[in-house]
Amino acid sequence: MPESIRRLCIQWPRFGPYHLARLQAVHALLDAKGVELIALETAGEDMTYAWRVEADATPFRREQVFPDASLDTLAPAQVHEGITAALDRLQPDALAINSYGLPDARACLMWARRHHRTAVLMSDSKADDAPRIGWREWIKRQIVQEFDAGLVAGTPQRRYYHALGIPESHLFLGYDVVDNAFFATRADQVRQNPADFCQLPGLEAETRFFLASNRFITRKNLPFLLRAYTAYRAQVVTPWRLVLLGDGPERGTLEQLIAAQAMEGVTLAGFRQIDELPAYYGLASAFVHPALTDQWGLVVNEAMAAGLPVLVSTGAGCAFDLVEEGGNGYRFAPTDEAQLAALLQHIASPETNHEAMGQRSRALIAHWSPEVFAERLWKAVEVGHTRRNRPFRWTAQLLLEVLRWATRSSTAFHSVES
Repeated sequence: MPESIRRLCIQWPRFGPYHLARLQAVHALLDAKGVELIALETAGEDMTYAWRVEADATPFRREQVFPDASLDTLAPAQVHEGITAALDRLQPDALAINSYGLPDARACLMWARRHHRTAVLMSDSKADDAPRIGWREWIKRQIVQEFDAGLVAGTPQRRYYHALGIPESHLFLGYDVVDNAFFATRADQVRQNPADFCQLPGLEAETRFFLASNRFITRKNLPFLLRAYTAYRAQVVTPWRLVLLGDGPERGTLEQLIAAQAMEGVTLAGFRQIDELPAYYGLASAFVHPALTDQWGLVVNEAMAAGLPVLVSTGAGCAFDLVEEGGNGYRFAPTDEAQLAALLQHIASPETNHEAMGQRSRALIAHWSPEVFAERLWKAVEVGHTRRNRPFRWTAQLLLEVLRWATRSSTAFHSVES
C-alpha cells in the first residue's frame, strides 16, 4: 500500500442505491487496510432521478456539500467554491471523481492537481454515445489527461479513455455495478411467493411477460420497442405480455402510440423504488433493453443478477461485455424492428432453455460486483499515485478556469441526453 494514502475521497453529485452499494464495498476493503473512506456528495437532491433520499447511517464518513439543495439549481461557480472548501477541510490523499463534465468533478480535479493528490476518473462514457465534435474532443482531451488513472465501465469505455490520453495500463474495468446479491436474493424470494406481489401494476396476471426498465426519454427508444413487440404479437398464438417500468417526459407519447395502434398486452407500471424492483425481475421471464444509445445500462446488471435472459441493444454500453450471444441472451440493432421481433419470438419459444440462460446471466454478472468495483478502484488509486506529481499543464488549468466561470448550467458540457 502506498505509504501516503491514508484517506480516499469518492465523489458523486448525488448518492442513490447504486452508489451506496459500491461505497459499502470500498469501505470494507479500505477498512482492512487502515485507509479512511470519505464519501463526498454534492447535493441532497436532483431532478433527473426520483430516488428516495438515502439518509440511513453508514459505516464510512459521508459529507454533503449542499444538503438542502437540488443539484440542478446550483450555479457552476457556486458548486466549485463549495467543493473546493470541502476538500480544503477534508484533505484527502486521493480522489475518485465522477466523470469530468460536471462542475463538481472539475472542481475536484483542479483541487487534486494543485495539491498533488491522486486523481482517478470514474466514467462510463464511450466514443459512440453522441456525435463527437473536434474542438469539444480537444477540450475534453486536455482535461482527461490530467487524471492519473481511471475506473471505467467496460471495454468500449476503456478504448475511449485511452484515446483521450490516459495510459491503457492505468485504466481498469468495473465502474458500473449493482448489488448483485440484493437482486438475486430478493428475486428468488419473490418467485417462491408470487401471490404476495399481485397488487403491483403489471403483476396482477400470472401470464409470462417481457420486462423493460428505463427513464421515458427519447434515447431509450421505447416507441421502437412497442412497435417491435406489436410485430411479435402478430406472429405468435399465445404472446407474452410486456411490462415497462419507469416514467419521464415521453410517457404521453407512449400512451398515445399504444392507444392509436390499439396495442394489446402492454402495461406502463410507473417508476419503482429499488425495494419493489425485485418483484418485477423475479416474475419476468426475460428482459429487454432497447436504447438507441446508453453509456452502460445498469438495469441489465439488475436483470442478470436476478437470473433473467437478456435482449440488449448494441447502442447500450454494456452490450459488448455483458451479453454472451446465445449464452445469456442476444444483441440487436436499435433500429431493426424485425430483428427484435424475431428475438422476442425466439426467447418466448418453449424450446428456449430460459433457466440455463438465466443461470448464465448470473455467472457472467458475478464478475461485475461491488467487490470488483472496490478492488479495481484501489488498483487505479495505487497506479495513479505514481503520477500525481506531474506538472499541471497550463492548457488544462486555463480550460478548467474558463469552464468554471463561463458555463451557466451544470449540464452545459454534456453531449448525451440526461
